[in-house]
Amino acid sequence: MSIGDVKAVIGEGNHSLDQATTTVEGIGTALKDVIRLVLATLDGSEHEKAEEARGALVAAQREVDLTLRTIKRAKDNASTFVAGLG
Repeated sequence: MSIGDVKAVIGEGNHSLDQATTTVEGIGTALKDVIRLVLATLDGSEHEKAEEARGALVAAQREVDLTLRTIKRAKDNASTFVAGLG
């Protein structure tokens, strides 16, 4: 495999990462809407299940954020590697 081939494959991977970013950002936007609705619905409730729901929403948002950071880091690392190839 030549350096050009390696760069091409990494470029395809970066394109896939861009698509993944778009998808996860869309999920994050939808999740924010859901969080707003659920929190409004549960406003004032101290029921155990309401607390569990709030916790699950926080965890879901954390996963979206973590996924976006991971994708960005992967793309940055790939770009740094390609730059080092010359």
